[in-house]
Amino acid sequence: MSEIISETRGLRFGYDETAPLLEGVDLQVLRGDILILAGESGRGKSTLMRLLVGLERPLPDDLGSEQGQVFLFGEDIWDIPLDRLRELRRRTGYVFQNNALIANMTIRDNIAVPLRYHTDRTEEDIALEVTRWVDSLLLTGHEMKRPAMLSLGMQKRAAVARAMAMRPEILFLDEPTAGLDAKNTDTMLSLIGNLRALSNVAIVMVTHDLSAARALGGKIALLLDGVLRPARSIRQLLHSEDPREQELLRDEGVGPTR
Repeated sequence: MSEIISETRGLRFGYDETAPLLEGVDLQVLRGDILILAGESGRGKSTLMRLLVGLERPLPDDLGSEQGQVFLFGEDIWDIPLDRLRELRRRTGYVFQNNALIANMTIRDNIAVPLRYHTDRTEEDIALEVTRWVDSLLLTGHEMKRPAMLSLGMQKRAAVARAMAMRPEILFLDEPTAGLDAKNTDTMLSLIGNLRALSNVAIVMVTHDLSAARALGGKIALLLDGVLRPARSIRQLLHSEDPREQELLRDEGVGPTR
């Protein structure tokens, strides 16, 4: 049986207690999975992903305990010391929607940051690892430039390269194709798909673009009205008879087939 490496049980979250974004979310990510989190814009997809790595906490109940549980590599992240949570996070990679590259560093140094701060590897080893991901993410020849000198597509690929430098077991991607034209979107999706072949990393990706989900394969979990629907293939979704799901598919330009 495949190992569960990320999981939520009965998760409830909101910035306003009277209007929670997430209600009773149950989710499992298995080793090697590709899971797409899709749904309406601004309705909790990115927040859910931040919850998965402990960047947000679930809503407290009347006694102050979290409403729901979040597990990372089998450990309840709100029932362990902070130092232990930090250790678990080092086994993950996270790419923010705004890329979060350090403006005054070259791309090469940006990619090297986690290796320098979180490992005891030599500079020679770090240089080899950085080169591996510069090549894998098609950044060769641009690695000595600063982020502002690169196109948005290259910046996004550099952020993915930095996340992969630590050889994560699970990679979280927040809208990695947002703002990209069709050609750069195709390039990014192809590179993301290749990551599994290179490292067998599990991928959790937030996107508003369901055609991206079709390109990557894997399962799609729709977040609608704060409730996470069961993960299904794009083929299963296209034959859904649920009116809310049909509406979302039409809005995204991926209509149900008959």
